[in-house]
Amino acid sequence: MSLESGRKFGYYASLINVIMPIIAIVSVVAIIFSIIASAVTGIANGSVGPAFSVLGGLIIFVIAIAAVGIAGFIMFMYAMYSLSNYYKEPAIFKNVLYAFIVSLVSGAVVVALEFAAFISAFAGIFPTNTPSSVTPAFPQFIIAYVVVIGVAFAFGVVNGVLYMRAFNKLKEKSGVDNFGTAGLLYLIGVFIPFIAWIAWIFAAMGFNKLKTAPSASTYVPYSTQPPLSTITQTKRCPNCGAENRADALYCSNCGKLL
Repeated sequence: MSLESGRKFGYYASLINVIMPIIAIVSVVAIIFSIIASAVTGIANGSVGPAFSVLGGLIIFVIAIAAVGIAGFIMFMYAMYSLSNYYKEPAIFKNVLYAFIVSLVSGAVVVALEFAAFISAFAGIFPTNTPSSVTPAFPQFIIAYVVVIGVAFAFGVVNGVLYMRAFNKLKEKSGVDNFGTAGLLYLIGVFIPFIAWIAWIFAAMGFNKLKTAPSASTYVPYSTQPPLSTITQTKRCPNCGAENRADALYCSNCGKLL
């Protein structure tokens, strides 16, 4: 695994995480206004066809955004794997891998809890027992979703810590401080999502700087000394016998022409 491949894929993945939220927000707002305008036009004309066509476009757009996001995540994982091998530091990739596993587990748990909350609320709305023993549906629904949010937040903190550790290890091995800043901001982004978006800007800057790091083992300074052949080779003066440089015209001892 080369430094260049890790740098390139990490940089592109970070740019995707920076650019796609902006595109998504602007596009969704534009599509919502289009749906409203189409619905108003359809109602005025007695047809809802335009509104449904715009809604279909929104679904396609969401799928496309999701596909680009998945591609960006795969590139980021590959970049961290490449850099982990290049710097011989397994923790760089392992922390990101653990964060991915935590995301999968948290997603499954949150979906299960939301389903349980829905079933619980549904049972409260349509009770099968006596009314006196029935818990009110709305308070029970709110409590269940507070639990869901709390669990999701706890998983998010774990995920943020793992990403911060991965970026900090990358900072230690590469010497690029932007990775340390990105890791800290990503953890803060668990509490303030906008900060997580800024974290990817610093990550992109860090990946981009990897290409400018000089390699001491391959740097050969320019030497002003004459070629080796003119230093080691000498010629003797036929007049006094003194040794002189091979490129000397006059003897340094007696001054005679060589």
